[in-house]
Formats: sequence, structure tokens, C-alpha cells
Amino acid sequence: MATKEVRIVAVTGASGFVGRHLVERLLQEDDLQVRCVVRPGSDRTALERLGGDVVFVEGDITRPATLRHAFDGAWGVVNLAGYRDFWARSSKRYYQINERGAENVFRAALAAGVAKAVQVSTPLAYGVPAAMPFDEDSAAGRHPNHYGRSKYLGDQAAWRLYEEQGLPLSVVYLAAVIGAGDDTATMEVRRAVERKLPALVGADTTYTYVYVRDAAEAIARALLSDHTVGERYLIGVERATTREYFALIGDLAGVPIPQWNVSEKWLYPVARGMEWVAACTGRRPQLPLDVLKTTAAGSLLFDGSKAQRELGMRYAGLDKALAESISAIQNG
Repeated sequence: MATKEVRIVAVTGASGFVGRHLVERLLQEDDLQVRCVVRPGSDRTALERLGGDVVFVEGDITRPATLRHAFDGAWGVVNLAGYRDFWARSSKRYYQINERGAENVFRAALAAGVAKAVQVSTPLAYGVPAAMPFDEDSAAGRHPNHYGRSKYLGDQAAWRLYEEQGLPLSVVYLAAVIGAGDDTATMEVRRAVERKLPALVGADTTYTYVYVRDAAEAIARALLSDHTVGERYLIGVERATTREYFALIGDLAGVPIPQWNVSEKWLYPVARGMEWVAACTGRRPQLPLDVLKTTAAGSLLFDGSKAQRELGMRYAGLDKALAESISAIQNG
């Protein structure tokens, strides 16, 4: 019996939170070899534990020359590398990585002649659309934060390569990703569990969340399905207000959660002061200014039915995702 031809999938950002779960998911495919594109010095421990057909190649999306060898012979490329936070010592970092880095990835993918290319983005790339809930075809509105704007510009660079040079592109927009192993402060789970959350901000603002394993599944389906080139997919359907989100953390972790909400307008002077100190020290402020700008912009609601319909996505509840994250924090 003839054996299946092995297809190489290169994953940038493979050592990150979502990247590790995507690599684990792709290893379930018996005809794939996963090539993890990692920066020199990156911690590979979690990826090495996965075993399977994993190969490591050093590359940096801000240095295009390093991507040529990384993508050579690849069937597919997934771009998960990016700067995912609401604070940077210099705003240039967002655009260097999320915009120009993404363009570097997809120019290298074109040069390698890949059959599929997936850009992993965020609903924040749509900014604040004129109508809510928005869908994949909605026009982007103003962007209240550098993260969302830089991702939007990176996405646009990829779409230009699709339109002008035939890049076989799909884009998935992941809702706020929750699960064990997230080492960033963005989702505030650890601070809530450790009782370090002084008050709520934007308590009645609603966001959409997605379990990290469902996020990885969505990326894999966009990569491996035959009909996804040229398509956008908004990923996630689990909505909660900020108050509901932290109340669920409190219930699951058995810790008290502040009930009072502080208006953004009262916090702007505090946040600006924190930003000034952070710029001097290089330490992330407890209340980044872009977080306030994002919550002040109001609820971000999108229609995720296309991914359910075309990718067959089904989602775990927010309680499962948070329970896993909390367990890892409490037992870690």
C-alpha cells in the first residue's frame, strides 16, 4: 500500500500560548510534519514534550532573510508570531512585529510556493465597526489600541499579496483566548485568582471568548480544508460582560471579586502616570492606557456563525476554559 506524502507545515510563533496547542493539534494528522519556527534562545521545552514529528528551525519574522530556509519545501505556513499585549515600551514594537513581520512571513511564503497560508489575527483588527454585531465582511472602524491597529495593518498587507500575487491566504480572527499555559497578563486570570484585582473597569462591557484548544482547532481547519483560500473566519461565540467574566473566575477559584466599577474617565490620569513610569523602567504598568481606551470604546460583538457553518466549529464553554486556566495557576 502506498504511503501518504508527508506535507510540511511551518508555524511561526510555535512556542507561544496558542502556538503550542496548534502544534499539538497538527501532530494528530498522520501526513503532516510540523516545522516550528522559533527565535534563537526561545524556550522549546513545552514543544519538545509533545514528541511526534516536530522539527525546529530558527527564524525571526522581523528579519526576512531568516525565513527563506524556514519555509523551504513547506506545504503550508501558519503565522502565529506577534506581539499580543496592550502595552509596549515603544508603540513601534507593535508595527514592527504585527504589521511588517506579517508581511515578511507572507512574502517568504509566496517565494517558497506554499499551497496554504494562514494568518492568525484578532477581532480587534476590525476596530469599532459602525454596526454590531459585525461579521467577516464588515468594514473596520477606528482602532482604540495599537494592538488592534497593527494587526489590521498586517492583515491588510497579507490580503494585498493575496489579491496581487496569488498568496493562498486564509485569516482567522480569534476571540480572547482562555486556557492553561497563558503566560501573559492580558486576560487578568492570575491577578484575579491571587486576589490582586482592586476594582473592575468596564464592568458592563461585553467581549467574546474562546477556549485555547478550540482556537487551535479553528486554525487547523482553516489550514487543512480545501475551500478556505480567500476566506475570513471570526472564531468564538462565548460572550460575557467583564463583571460576568470575573464573577465566574471568583466562583471557580473560590476567591472574592471586587464588585465596584471605576469609570474610565477617572482612571485616565492614573494610567498616564503609570505609563510614564513604565516607559522609564520597562516594566508593564498594572493599568495600561490602551486597556482603558479599549474598554471605553464599548462592547465588541461579532457574529461567529460563518466558522460554525463552514468549518464545523463547536465551542467549549467559558467555564471550562477558565477552570483549566485557574487549575494550572493554583496547582502550578
